[in-house]
Amino acid sequence: MDNENIGPKQHSEDEIDWETFFNPEDKQEWEKEKLQKKKRKKFFVKIVSSLLVFALLISGLEVWINIFNLPAINFVKVSNTLSKQPEVKEFKKSVVTIEWDGVKGTGFTVSPNGLIVTNEHVVEHTNRVNVHFKSDGSYVGKVIAKHPEIDVAIVEIDAENIPFLPLALEHDWEKRVGEEIIFIGNPLAFTQIANQGTIIGKALLTDWDVPVMMIEAPIYKGNSGSPILNQNGEVVGVIFATLQNPQTESKEIVGVAIPSYHIREIVDHLTK
Repeated sequence: MDNENIGPKQHSEDEIDWETFFNPEDKQEWEKEKLQKKKRKKFFVKIVSSLLVFALLISGLEVWINIFNLPAINFVKVSNTLSKQPEVKEFKKSVVTIEWDGVKGTGFTVSPNGLIVTNEHVVEHTNRVNVHFKSDGSYVGKVIAKHPEIDVAIVEIDAENIPFLPLALEHDWEKRVGEEIIFIGNPLAFTQIANQGTIIGKALLTDWDVPVMMIEAPIYKGNSGSPILNQNGEVVGVIFATLQNPQTESKEIVGVAIPSYHIREIVDHLTK
């Protein structure tokens, strides 16, 4: 008699009929629980993604807050008002953006044949820069003079008959304390911003042989090289930094500028 298998039939794992392990009610519960797990997983992923997006938004918002803070918004409003004045429109034609390898500063023309004044620290590590006019195109500029002792540099471009700003000749600029001024520059992410301030006195800096002009005005990164203009449209100084006012006990921040008398000497020497 042939041997017969009389025990229960054995199945491999792939052959297991899972239907036999669940009655209809159990199957529904199992599928319901499985669906709930999927929903919880999707919800968790959604929460994590939302938190990451929120973190990125906050990070980006901090950058924009630094640029578009309330004082910055205010100086744009002031600039829009000043820029409607015919003389300020003319001043702006001589103010340029100086840029190289991510560095940005301000400069202004002081002669019709392409001499431009800026700060030495703007061009400290280069002898070639890009010079951008608001409406007269762009040029490659050559740095032809550097005077780190008063933070002044002269850039030359190949141009003729361009608008320029005259430098005031007065040596006793301190008589102008209390006088209102206008300055134009490229602060933060802006260009051609006109603003106003007041000459409030002089300051003596360590290792400097000449006193510098202090002005009460909203000055930001990018204003380096901005011309300060008196009521006659003459440049009386060039902004190069900010510092705490040494004349007061408060932590008031003021702008400092090189008086144009010293810049005039440099320009006259180059043009002889």
